[in-house]
Amino acid sequence: MPLSLPRTHFSVVALCALWCLLLGWMHRTPGLEGMMTHDALRSTLDYHRSLPVFAARPLTSGAVALLSRWTAVDETLVLALLNPLLLALSAVLLYALSLRWGAKPLGAWIAAALYLFSFTHLFAFVPPMYTFDEPLQMLTLFAAGCSLPRPAVWRQTAEARPELRFYNIPYALLAGLWLGLSWWARESGLILLPILAGLYLPQASKPERVGLGITVVTAMGVLILGRLTTGPATMSGDLWQWQARFSNLQANFRNTDYSVETLVGIFLVLAWPLVLLRSLLGRYRLLTMGFAVSLVINTLMVLLMAKAREARLFALPLMLIWPLLGLRQYAWPTMKRSFGPKNGLILMLAIAGTLHLAWNQYQSTVGPNTHHLFREYLTVYGISLAFYGYFSRTKDFGGGASKKPKALQ
Repeated sequence: MPLSLPRTHFSVVALCALWCLLLGWMHRTPGLEGMMTHDALRSTLDYHRSLPVFAARPLTSGAVALLSRWTAVDETLVLALLNPLLLALSAVLLYALSLRWGAKPLGAWIAAALYLFSFTHLFAFVPPMYTFDEPLQMLTLFAAGCSLPRPAVWRQTAEARPELRFYNIPYALLAGLWLGLSWWARESGLILLPILAGLYLPQASKPERVGLGITVVTAMGVLILGRLTTGPATMSGDLWQWQARFSNLQANFRNTDYSVETLVGIFLVLAWPLVLLRSLLGRYRLLTMGFAVSLVINTLMVLLMAKAREARLFALPLMLIWPLLGLRQYAWPTMKRSFGPKNGLILMLAIAGTLHLAWNQYQSTVGPNTHHLFREYLTVYGISLAFYGYFSRTKDFGGGASKKPKALQ
């Protein structure tokens, strides 16, 4: 079951190059440097090495130190280049994983584009996003997915391959290694287990279930061994860090600015993916339940125990959902029926509401709005969603729920 990426699919490489160029332009623009200054990068590295909670996740900071020694390049420059490169490589693996799951090249390319230009990745290195370990976490997670067989629920159709009569144990162990590294990079990835179960357990043969068990056990072993080598996440003198986490719910809604920033962050992370997933998830009960469980638990944990302005935290359940977006059918939205004044009024209200929210209500709690492009992104995001809802066919919003998309047949 080797990873197979057709040589003709270089468009995803061009997509990654475009994303990197846009990222470089943004962070080279005066006032928009974000975390890509020498002082900010140095502070980020020191912060993740000194606090025990983050020091227990040494993969990114260790890779930076190792590459810096090998190349004799300053650690801050290594970090500035490494994490964007890891994000771009993770998009290539996402593209390959989407193809492996049965997507057509165009659908897989769109999934990679949605991933790269999502709010949390386009502004990954802009405060208050504070991305650090996530690029390595996602890269290793997608590598694990590419080492696993295609989920059985998508093979049990007329044109699909028959169920596996045996399981490739080396690939199960390899997937476990990648998954364990992903969990070691950020142990929060454990919350994806319900989605993994919903993807790989339905209609799976006994050898496949055994293989998946081997993968999960191996991953847990890698995580435990990794944590034993780096020591416990907290010590007695650092308990205040954990105690402070439980006061974050009040902090996330302490005033209007914080409340709007929290709710806008959830909207920018989840709105488009949930809309695009609606025509897919409803047909797969266990996958839908697993995603719902992970999404609800993660959202509550972020609101209760983290700073919600770090919107990347809300995106964790989407990690195994991004490749699924490649299986959806995409076409230019068309109007199959006429819309009356009521629909036009709703569209105008949605546009006006988006503009009012972005330019009158939204205020970043970390620096002025001129230090990032969040308002501009929110404007495009909200208005495009409004037009999508207005022009899309009825079946895009669940009207054709009883019929499987062709990409899954």
